[in-house]
Amino acid sequence: MTAKKSFKDALADGPLLFDGAMGSLLYERGVLHTRSYDELSISQPELIRSVHRDYLAAGAQILETNTFGANRIALARHGLVDQLAAINKASVAIAKGVAGDQAYVAAAVGPTGVKFGIATEAERRLARFALAEQIDILVLAGVDAIVLETFTSILEMETAIHVAKERGPRVPVIAQMVFDAHGMGDGGLAPAELADRMIAAGADVVGANCGIGPAELYQVGTGMVGRGRPVVIQPNAGLPASVEGRTLYVANPEHFGVFARRMLKSGVGLIGGCCGTTPAHVRAMLGAVRMMGGTSAAPGAEAPRAIELVTRPTEPPPASITPLAAKSRLGARIARGEFAVSVELTAPPGLDLTRTVAQVRELAAAGVDIVNIADGPRATARMGNLAVCARLAAETGVEPILHVCCRDRNFLGLFAHLLGASALGLKNLVLITGDPPKMGDYPFATPVYDVDSVGLLRMAAGINGGIDPAGKQFGAHTAFTLATGAEPGAHDYDRELRRLEDKKAAGAELVMTQPVYDPRTLERFLDDTAPLGLPVMIGLLPLASHRNAEFLHNEVPGMSIPAEYRQRMERAGAGPQARAEGIAIAREALAAVKHRVAGAYIMPPFNRVDAAVAVLDAVRDRWQPVPAQEPA
Repeated sequence: MTAKKSFKDALADGPLLFDGAMGSLLYERGVLHTRSYDELSISQPELIRSVHRDYLAAGAQILETNTFGANRIALARHGLVDQLAAINKASVAIAKGVAGDQAYVAAAVGPTGVKFGIATEAERRLARFALAEQIDILVLAGVDAIVLETFTSILEMETAIHVAKERGPRVPVIAQMVFDAHGMGDGGLAPAELADRMIAAGADVVGANCGIGPAELYQVGTGMVGRGRPVVIQPNAGLPASVEGRTLYVANPEHFGVFARRMLKSGVGLIGGCCGTTPAHVRAMLGAVRMMGGTSAAPGAEAPRAIELVTRPTEPPPASITPLAAKSRLGARIARGEFAVSVELTAPPGLDLTRTVAQVRELAAAGVDIVNIADGPRATARMGNLAVCARLAAETGVEPILHVCCRDRNFLGLFAHLLGASALGLKNLVLITGDPPKMGDYPFATPVYDVDSVGLLRMAAGINGGIDPAGKQFGAHTAFTLATGAEPGAHDYDRELRRLEDKKAAGAELVMTQPVYDPRTLERFLDDTAPLGLPVMIGLLPLASHRNAEFLHNEVPGMSIPAEYRQRMERAGAGPQARAEGIAIAREALAAVKHRVAGAYIMPPFNRVDAAVAVLDAVRDRWQPVPAQEPA
């Protein structure tokens, strides 16, 4: 392969595409925020390598090293100063090994944490030393450029640029500041003013990253164009709003593709992504780069490949002491290959459980003895489902499935919650990340998300094996049946499959899907997940009206309702006739795959349990109704 041109020559030849986020992607792949992400280059190099590979496969022409916080001041917070050189060298080696002749490697250098505006002279000298020490190592390791990113202080940025030009006078310096939602930077300075100061300090490329999304940074970028240096823009994927499905940030890849074209047409020369962006966002921007004349990083380099399904390295959960068949009624049915049925109900918004208990008794009378109780679905405030499940088990004889989401409890709270569920005799868990508060009635509520569903599965599998999250034996063990969620119609389908691999590795024993209406979608999902060997319970939500069908199809991520079904709902009108048609459609969907799935769980709208029972007519040949049981 022909050797790649110099980075400066590549800058002159056309637009270039950076990769996307490192930190938020590592978080999605199961790494807690409390870890030093930079240290992972030593302890989990394959994880870092897999991120770089995914971005390269998506078309990134510049890979940033995993060194954003690898200066002595930041590393001291984790007690890792003695590994500073090793971390930086390893991070560069990993990125260069992946990039080869197909991409450039830019060394990421973040701010030190010293507040330059109020810092003493001694504190500023320490920050300068920390920057110089890190940049020395990165330059000697052979990077193609230095990226000074996410700086909020122009004083610290100017210091960092001076240091970088001193330590590596031949290495291009890319300087990126953070701006607020109004497009203003440190001290209220406008983009053009900050660009001029960075250029005067010696920056070869100026721009902005992080903080805000593509629409806002578009205005920042256009304000920096025409000042004598190339401009780079790397926005966040909007503001954090959703996590799994999983949307940590609201700007989807298509949104990024549109703004990438606008940015490049406006004169911005380099684009990429910051927090919340993924290989899918990078791939969406690749089209814009190609359209504006940017090609591959190296002459003769291969076209970007599709992202490979890379299995994330995870610590295997301890072997469960209790076999699945002995864990619960649900576990026994799954283990024996019997068709399992559950109905999902929503906890009441107030204090009165009378109606919920009556609904469960109605289900029990129809032979349904397992119910799901959701955990604040759509981020609404309702009675805690732990209490609901405990009451239902005690008063009705059903076996509840407790949903546990990561939104509302921190790490310690989740651990305590699981122990409490076991103490109350609850035996089945569905572990999910959970909808963000912005989706519900209380957008001011603070989301927690110390872990995601993969991390929570590891925790639950650990205590099933008698090991606490710190890795210590605690003299007892739980016996939960561990279920996880999946979206057969997920927009980023490859990512959904990778997540499911991670979930199985973390301890999942059962998959419960989001509602599926298109048999082709479910057939594809069942085919693609068959090698995992995880039993699947299909989720079904009987449609209530044509309006309901259109809302689910157009507004809910991962939901796709075939036009034929939406037309049938439109013809049915409203009221009882529409509900009957929705039940018929759900029956058809269930009948089409009933011999390929381990069971079904029905989500009747408005807790209409009669609709759930009616849907189950489609599986009378596989499912045997269970006589109502007395409470234990």
